[in-house]
Amino acid sequence: MCREYGVLVIADAVICGFGRLGTWFGVERWGVEPDLITFAKGVTSGYLPLGGVVVHGRVAEPFWARSGTTLRHGATYSGHPACCAAALANIDILERDNLLQRGQLLEGELAATLQPLAAHPLVREVRAGVGLLAAVELQPDLFERLPSAVADLSLLIRQRGVLTRTLAKALAVSPPLTIQRPEINEIAQAFAAGLDELALKAGS
Repeated sequence: MCREYGVLVIADAVICGFGRLGTWFGVERWGVEPDLITFAKGVTSGYLPLGGVVVHGRVAEPFWARSGTTLRHGATYSGHPACCAAALANIDILERDNLLQRGQLLEGELAATLQPLAAHPLVREVRAGVGLLAAVELQPDLFERLPSAVADLSLLIRQRGVLTRTLAKALAVSPPLTIQRPEINEIAQAFAAGLDELALKAGS
């Protein structure tokens, strides 16, 4: 439909790129061919800040086909050599150590290990199963008793050695592609213990 009406399709691969879903860019798993792909984070594994846009030839062509046409883009730190060098080194490592496919290889393991958390009285939903990332959403009524529930749970889990990303009503995890199965178990155990302690605090 987008092709029919001339609408550009932009795929956001900032989080789901560079192995997170087991492919270079997440949309590859569904055979989607976007006009532009935005990326960041995973291109350097977060060692240095870098982002970019991949542009399909049909979008780029008008900027190069006519003389006198200039594509004005970029900012002061665009193409910073240290950041670009980090990205190239990171891509080499992803290929050398066969890390790219681990996002898909371990997605089922992560989902299965976290799924029992859905039975906890404070949990509304466990979202996982596509790529090496997941989120645990808390019950809506919990925030009436404890508005700081997400931040509190994040701290409790961090005290057990696991870093999470706080969302509005959930906590997300995006483990490194090098994670091993015992460490996936540690994530689930930290969540379970943190939820139990949070339940006591909330008076559940």
